[in-house]
Amino acid sequence: MTIPQREPHGGFGSGAVSYGVQATTPASFQGPESLMRRQDASSRIAGFAFLLAGPVLLYVGFMLHVLDPGLEVAAPLCAAGTLVLILGIAVLRRRTVFDARGIHSRGLLRTVHLPWPDSRAGFMVVVAGGGKGGPVALVEVGAAGHRVRLSAPRLSSRGAKDLRLRLEAEVDGIWAWALARGYARETMPVPPARQGADPRAAQAVPPLGAAPRALPVDQTLLAHEPLILKERPNWYGLAVSIAVLVVLCGAAGALAVLGPERAPQSFSGSFGADGTLRLSVGFWMLLVVSAGSLLGNLHRIVRERTTVSREGLVLAGRRTRRVAWPPSRSYFFLRTRRRHLGHAEACAWLLDPAGMALRVPGTRRLSRDEDRALLAAAAAVQTIWEWGVTRAVAYDDGSYCPAPNDAIEQERRASGRRVSYLTSCGIVPGTGAHPGAL
Repeated sequence: MTIPQREPHGGFGSGAVSYGVQATTPASFQGPESLMRRQDASSRIAGFAFLLAGPVLLYVGFMLHVLDPGLEVAAPLCAAGTLVLILGIAVLRRRTVFDARGIHSRGLLRTVHLPWPDSRAGFMVVVAGGGKGGPVALVEVGAAGHRVRLSAPRLSSRGAKDLRLRLEAEVDGIWAWALARGYARETMPVPPARQGADPRAAQAVPPLGAAPRALPVDQTLLAHEPLILKERPNWYGLAVSIAVLVVLCGAAGALAVLGPERAPQSFSGSFGADGTLRLSVGFWMLLVVSAGSLLGNLHRIVRERTTVSREGLVLAGRRTRRVAWPPSRSYFFLRTRRRHLGHAEACAWLLDPAGMALRVPGTRRLSRDEDRALLAAAAAVQTIWEWGVTRAVAYDDGSYCPAPNDAIEQERRASGRRVSYLTSCGIVPGTGAHPGAL
């Protein structure tokens, strides 16, 4: 049984409630002693299809080899059948079991055993691109700097916008079940629910502005007036774009100098009948994409910035917007996304008086560790707010305004919960956030 206990907790505001759990499982509790989660129905159907198609391909390949050992198609069929069979076994084998001993995630070759995290914030829902099949929502468990992706639950859908909402709700159910049975204990304070309040606001656990005291503030920036936060260069994107452009232009220039007579035989198709150089459509497409990426990065460096003054904030991105100081620090929130090359990007956003979510340029942070990127972006928000507080133009009245978009609001709550969890553990932004990689 869950027993709410009011405990003082500096940094989360007054009235926070800490939920504890008895060490023993209540005898009156009725429910399963363990929970099993598999992949969604579409993945299981695909697994069964692979499991049936694999032996069929193996049988056809074997029979063709028996009938005519000289047929070259028999070996590829057998190889394809083996691969499809392995894929089917891999899909159907993946599952996660939750019980009193912890979390057991079974993959293709091994099973990972994890203890229950000390907070709901230990579960992180990540939405990654799934290619042609659409986005995939995955669950990760772990402490700061170390995450383990669970085999299940996971959801995938073509173009669905509520994947995060659905998977967050399922994780909430798993966590509530673990608390009720005494398997887990919530160490993070949870604000009490108020009758008649917006349920989304009641679940904002806690907003980003409620626990920033452990985040460092750049005192040098606080002395600037106005405060200007410029977008940092994305050195990874710049390096790739420049390298591709150099290679393409160098190859085209070399072919033009050599001419059809001295050019390698493999490039003979690049020249017309009159000896002029004719580059392929693929070359021009790659050139345009690389040049566009380079120009986009340069535009972000030169143009995008946030100017913080006593009158409010000027957000200069693709469009320039002027926003007055919000009534509460909770109007600032964070959003993250996964980028290529294994990097995570975190950026601050702001709700304007009309409820529109606006990106705050100059607060984007990139790191291989998503937690570090999240904390670095949160530190940038803390710097903005402290700048306003020191000049008596920013006041926190404790209000919380839910975002009209449910998906953004869910991501907002998850990011705020994660930042609060990390700061409560004493973790602050360090040198691992690649400060020059933005």
